[in-house]
Amino acid sequence: MSKIAIVADSSTNITPEQAKALGVYIAPLQVIIDGVEFQDLINLQPKDIIDALRAKKDIKTSQPNVGIIENLFHTLKAAKYDHIIVISLSSVLSGTWQTFNLAAANAEVLDLVTIIDTSSICGPNRHAVEVAKKLADEGKSVEEIVNIVNVIAKDSRTYILPDNLEQLIRGGRVKGATALLGTLLKIKLLLKIDHEVPSIEKLDTARTDVKLFQAIVEDMKARGNTPKTHKVYLPACEAADRVQAFINYLNDKEPGYDVEHIVLPAGVAAHTGFAFGVQPTLK
Repeated sequence: MSKIAIVADSSTNITPEQAKALGVYIAPLQVIIDGVEFQDLINLQPKDIIDALRAKKDIKTSQPNVGIIENLFHTLKAAKYDHIIVISLSSVLSGTWQTFNLAAANAEVLDLVTIIDTSSICGPNRHAVEVAKKLADEGKSVEEIVNIVNVIAKDSRTYILPDNLEQLIRGGRVKGATALLGTLLKIKLLLKIDHEVPSIEKLDTARTDVKLFQAIVEDMKARGNTPKTHKVYLPACEAADRVQAFINYLNDKEPGYDVEHIVLPAGVAAHTGFAFGVQPTLK
């Protein structure tokens, strides 16, 4: 049976303690606050980014440190792993995928590494890590694991409901007419991310959250999502009331979904600001 390591980045919101218990490896994203660099979920916690957002500090992000990943790859090679599967957040949203590739080249382990660009983030990637680790422990091949991770990734769609667009605009993630709608016209926006479109796109607009919730649930149904086939992750930053309101709406309209509320990691919240996401994920 092959010995396969599972590696991901901290956008999965898998803490160092959870990673150790699960037996996977997490590369921290870099977050720069007022010129000071931190490592997501290591010396920067979700509460820290909330405080920085409230104080309107200058917040930027960067991909994981290439040297840290090089060292990780060297360590895994020395531990006699036959293969390393890396589950990376979307290359559209971050340079993390490129950094994993550069680190693999520098560490001279390209023949041992498969790096998956999920075109997604947070919940689906967290789920993919857990599934990949389970399959590796069961003795599944690299090809089988990679195929299943790709199926999960391509099926996923992330719905984003920001309180406002300030951070998304500041980071250049939202531009043009979408930015105008959310700022000058004060309309609530529903944004989406998936593998089909290489950017954050507007899905709908409304005056109330209920209308946006309706749009999400209708889109989920149109995409064939059901409680039997999909779990719903709800990553959030300071949006507990809105998250609960969505859960109530979902339970009323489409009861039976397994729902998991997770904290939005600092490396993601730095861009979205106060917001929450809805992420139906193939079980």
